[in-house]
Amino acid sequence: MEDILSLEIEDMEKLDFNELVEKIEIVKNYFHKNDVDIEVAIKLYGKAVDLLAVARKKLINFKKEKEEIDKKYMEFLERIEKENEEELF
Repeated sequence: MEDILSLEIEDMEKLDFNELVEKIEIVKNYFHKNDVDIEVAIKLYGKAVDLLAVARKKLINFKKEKEEIDKKYMEFLERIEKENEEELF
């Protein structure tokens, strides 16, 4: 838990998406225990919110990257289709 509690936003941003999810799972599992320390729990809750925010930001960036790739792919298909049409005439 200490490694999660010591994370700053900058540290979280350096983690890859899977590492972020792993840390969120650790926090989730902590809250499912019966002997939760309320002081630790509130600190972990704050870190979990930060981890989720960073993970969401990464997902948004992934979506943008995918849209760019899709756009390039569509341009490629259009170019191929145009070339094929030109060959027919």
